[in-house]
Amino acid sequence: MSKRCSAENREGKRCGAWAAAGATQCALHSDPERAAEIGSKHGRKVTSPSPAAALPHRPLKNIGDVSELLEETINRVRQGPFDLKAANSIGFLAGILLKALDSGKIEDALAHLVCLRGACRGSVSTFSCWAI
Repeated sequence: MSKRCSAENREGKRCGAWAAAGATQCALHSDPERAAEIGSKHGRKVTSPSPAAALPHRPLKNIGDVSELLEETINRVRQGPFDLKAANSIGFLAGILLKALDSGKIEDALAHLVCLRGACRGSVSTFSCWAI
């Protein structure tokens, strides 16, 4: 039957991990180089992209602008190293923006139809009916 590791931890207490089969220490204490390698990977910090790699500001006023942004993002993802979380966020937000821009077009079209039908009774000015 296996027993506990005989090595001590930083506080001076026993390790507490199960010893490897046929050994008196656990896998990490029996191979200190492996333990150092695992520890060094765990301590690395997540780095953010440098400001030089930041994306330029783009005004997104109409559906064409959003389509160009999506095309550019798709091409950057396909070409090489591009932050996939940023690409995912751009795609998600672009979808919301497209819905908002499309709903504005629907409201304008509905107002235009109401004006064409002659139902402008103060809710929409006569000038705005002709302007649409």
